[in-house]
Amino acid sequence: MTKHMIMAAALLIAGAATAQDRQQRSPEEMAKARTERLTTVLELTPEQAAKVQAMHLQQAKEAQAQRAEQKAQREAKRAAMEQKRAQHEAEMKAILTPEQFVKWQALRDQRKEGMEKRKESMKRQQRGGRR
Repeated sequence: MTKHMIMAAALLIAGAATAQDRQQRSPEEMAKARTERLTTVLELTPEQAAKVQAMHLQQAKEAQAQRAEQKAQREAKRAAMEQKRAQHEAEMKAILTPEQFVKWQALRDQRKEGMEKRKESMKRQQRGGRR
């Protein structure tokens, strides 16, 4: 039983390391690896391999640019939401008394903790077990 658990853990770690390597490779490295795999499997001629590699390189560069754009958009949205939260808090502070503001913060913190607990519970249920 423990051998199986050790093997499963090793496979998970290896899979995570492979995913990280894939994310850190340049478009040129990714295109070369994809082309080498296809060259072997499909027995491509050198001319075909060069054309396939050029196509893969173009795709990899486009994908990299799209990922960078999506990351910038996510960061901009996150900054905008944070600014809105700060503005809301400042407005609440201006409206409420100091004692009410402290109570409001406590209520907000409780709601946030409840949301985090629900998220964790949902994750556990998705994994197939309740704890």
